[in-house]
Amino acid sequence: MPPSIVLAPDAPAYPAVLRALATPERAPPTLYLRGALPTLPGVAVVGRRAASAEARAFTRVLVRDLVSAGFAIWSGGAFGIDAAAHEAALEAGGRTVVVTGAGLDCPYPREHVPLFDRVLAAGGALLSRLPDTIPPRPQHFLARNHVLAALTLATVVVEAGLKSGARSAAAAARKLGRPLGVVPHPPWSEAGAGCAEELAMGARAVTCMADVLGAVGHGPSPRKRRTETEPRLPARDLPLPFEGSFDPLEKAVLGVLGDTPTHLDVICDTVGAPLPAVAGALLTLTLQAVVVEGPAGSYRRGKR
Repeated sequence: MPPSIVLAPDAPAYPAVLRALATPERAPPTLYLRGALPTLPGVAVVGRRAASAEARAFTRVLVRDLVSAGFAIWSGGAFGIDAAAHEAALEAGGRTVVVTGAGLDCPYPREHVPLFDRVLAAGGALLSRLPDTIPPRPQHFLARNHVLAALTLATVVVEAGLKSGARSAAAAARKLGRPLGVVPHPPWSEAGAGCAEELAMGARAVTCMADVLGAVGHGPSPRKRRTETEPRLPARDLPLPFEGSFDPLEKAVLGVLGDTPTHLDVICDTVGAPLPAVAGALLTLTLQAVVVEGPAGSYRRGKR
């Protein structure tokens, strides 16, 4: 296998978000890459290596929905939840990134070499902070979680015990100010005891994709899609306040809205744009107070 691409902090392709996080005490790390980092926004999905069957099943559903909404899936390539996240992304036809705690010539775990090959074949990437020949060490996995949290919009912990390594990814997201979502578990579940502590520390509860979208400011996802027999609502021919300050998609989205709440699904269908783009436009319009978020993924014009 050819050597990795070296991404030094001064390289044009180096992730700008990591460079921006540099401090006098902590220089941005050199990265080692195989494959291509996705241009799609990313969500980190992590959890226990000894994951329960229920947690793995939940991970697959969540990841499938996130991929359908236009997100890339990032994780650590480990057994359990990490592997379920990568595999579900591949099965859904999405992009996924493995951020590993070893050099890329020392894949860990070795049993996942076929999975890592599939990630690359599907247009995803393998990423490390370490030169290719460095073997895995516990401290390396703690350092990689900082990169994993920094390069994604949000981190979701599906299942974590009190001393689960996934909690270091949660701590990194919290320290960086990134949205942190945690799947709630029954109070008697030792496998989810770490999740309970993260929730007590202020993490957001995640029970479906809508919660993840809400965490990253994209509003809730629709629980039910409009059927082809339901009529599309025409864009309303209303004047656009502050029209010059909005881009074409924001203007189109605002043109759909009136005083009656309109569902996100209908907005996407009417303007003919994918959910992540429309959600981003709605976020901008909401911050400008010209749009108000209503119940169950609906939006209306603000009173200005």
